[in-house]
Amino acid sequence: MSGQGGRAGLRSEDGMALLMVLLGLSLILLVVSEFAQAMRLEAATTANFRRAIAATHLAEAGYYRAVAEILAQSRDEELDARGNLVFRRTDQTERVEAPPRLDVALGAERFSYRITDESARIQLNRASQDQLGRLLDAVGVERATRDVIVDSILDWRDANEDHRLNGAESDYYLALPVPHRSKNADFDSVDELRQVRGVTREILYGRGTAPRLVDLLTVAGTGAINVNTVEPPVLRVLAFAEAEIELLLSKRPYADLAALPGPIRRGNQRTRSDAFRIEAWGGGTGPTRTLVAVVRRSTDPTGAARVVPLSWQWLDVAHPAPSADTPAPR
Repeated sequence: MSGQGGRAGLRSEDGMALLMVLLGLSLILLVVSEFAQAMRLEAATTANFRRAIAATHLAEAGYYRAVAEILAQSRDEELDARGNLVFRRTDQTERVEAPPRLDVALGAERFSYRITDESARIQLNRASQDQLGRLLDAVGVERATRDVIVDSILDWRDANEDHRLNGAESDYYLALPVPHRSKNADFDSVDELRQVRGVTREILYGRGTAPRLVDLLTVAGTGAINVNTVEPPVLRVLAFAEAEIELLLSKRPYADLAALPGPIRRGNQRTRSDAFRIEAWGGGTGPTRTLVAVVRRSTDPTGAARVVPLSWQWLDVAHPAPSADTPAPR
């Protein structure tokens, strides 16, 4: 009996030892698995960081390419057949086409950029109530929301705390989860609209096929519209009839305002611009960062042309790059 008990004890000890070995192996496998996962995560994070750095430098390359284009022998602005802003010397009579701006090769990488005219946009700080209403109609905002946004923009700009029927002043904004006051002064950027009652990211940066609100607005300049670069959506906001829009487009470019046909000659118009928006993004079809800058073209004391940045903003989103086959908006 004692022999049988001893053998049973040995089997029990052997079983316990095997269990401990299996438990140890399980712990080792768990540690190795966690370590491998951590290494994969670190490698992915490093790769993403590397791509973000590369995309940043590629976007900056697009910005400086755009600046060079603005400075190089530029005298007058117009739109080419594809709706791209181009720069033409005063003595140049033939049509000008934009150089390649999409998927420009830089070594093994690619960048893209777009140049648009700030004087072809509605000046947010000068827009009237009716113009703001038509502007929001153009981007597909429903009537009730439109009325709230229009009154709230006017309340944001004015110098008092008296809110309009559908508007908002500091008493409304201070009750929000992230409280702030009504500015009661001009907008410093179009992106500042995000702080205004009723304005959502979708309204500002676009939804569906409707024009993007951010593309139709500016805070640069006096509000004078460049008749050589303005697009139909902005002309409609300015209450131009369709026949007037067709007439204006058919006679472009205009050397001066005296060349404008009588029916489309309005106040606050111009034929040259000095402020431009540069949107640049890197990484070809999969950018991770977008640079949006507004620059002013001027001359230094020696008469040489120069470009001065007015605003500079990085967006950690892929830019909605237009296709090379996309026609100008009409």
